[in-house]
Amino acid sequence: MSRVWSLRTRTALAFALTSMALTAAAIVFVTLGSQHAIAEVVVADAAGGVAISPDASSAPLRTTGPAPDGAAGPGGIAIVSRVAALQWQWSALGIAGAGVVAGLTGWLLSRRMLAPLDRIAGTAERISASTLHERIDLHGPDDELRRLSRTIDGLLDRLETAFASQRRFVAQASHELRTPLAVQRAAIQIGLHDDADAVDLARARAELLEQNRRTEHLVESLLVLAEAERGLDGRTVDVDLGVLAGAVVDEAQAAAREAGVRLHCKVFGAGAGARAVRCEPVLTRQLVHNLVDNAIEYNGPGGHVDVEVDGTVLRVRNTGPELDVALVPTLTEPFRRASAAAGGRRHSGLGLSIVEAVAQAHGWRVSLTARPGGGLVAEVDVSPR
Repeated sequence: MSRVWSLRTRTALAFALTSMALTAAAIVFVTLGSQHAIAEVVVADAAGGVAISPDASSAPLRTTGPAPDGAAGPGGIAIVSRVAALQWQWSALGIAGAGVVAGLTGWLLSRRMLAPLDRIAGTAERISASTLHERIDLHGPDDELRRLSRTIDGLLDRLETAFASQRRFVAQASHELRTPLAVQRAAIQIGLHDDADAVDLARARAELLEQNRRTEHLVESLLVLAEAERGLDGRTVDVDLGVLAGAVVDEAQAAAREAGVRLHCKVFGAGAGARAVRCEPVLTRQLVHNLVDNAIEYNGPGGHVDVEVDGTVLRVRNTGPELDVALVPTLTEPFRRASAAAGGRRHSGLGLSIVEAVAQAHGWRVSLTARPGGGLVAEVDVSPR
């Protein structure tokens, strides 16, 4: 495998070769021009009866007539040949010297100018999952290297945020999974004791089934969240958002009646074409389902849920307990629940996190607002950014 030269070496060589090429071109041009001029002068002087002495310090020698055949005399020819030889020799030395000087200059300049790259590389080599807080923080003129430093620091900021979010998510997921598993173990140990009768068995069975459903729902939610965060990979088609919302509302009517909540859907717009949105249909359906399901779950008997599709905006309003305004923006974080709604048994705490992840994958915007008098207003703007 051939050796790969460093950037400094390549810069120095480029300086040297470029300088040598330019110097050679200039010297060749000057040399050929001067030789041609000297030859013309010698020929003219010889034709006028003047011969130039080989000794440059002596006076010209006057002849009695023109040189034979109109050519320069022997002294003029010798001088032209000698001048030409010396010009080429000194030109070669000048070219070599210019190359050496340019190469050293290029080496020193590249070493000085590219020194920040060593700092960038050293910092990048030191950084690991446990030292993501380190930054290059390069100072100096706002040149290409400093912009590169800022770009890498921005990347490290995003990586640190992602790692922190991942650690928090894993910790929260472990906690959420530990709860139903502990309940199931307690049901088995306590509810299925040696003297358990049919009532105890039925109670333990019902508790185990409920916790199993909760665990299964949590795992499914984690898979959907991972799928949304993975990206779309071009799996998008045109979907009528109004039709999709209406279908999800129809499916949720049974759950709404069971919870004592009135569920309505209103679709505004000129027609299906005006409500068409480019999206991944399965994830978009999950987004609408989570918003509606969340609005039903965290509601109260006699409450209502209004689902509206107005052009490129999907809006879900629901009644319910009053929410702290400062808490509302955090509800899209995994496993974050409003304290007043913490009793929701069927939810994994990932519903709005999935909504946020699906929206980010599509480039949509999600906004949550505490509703005056209680409840929440969730809006998803599906217009492209």
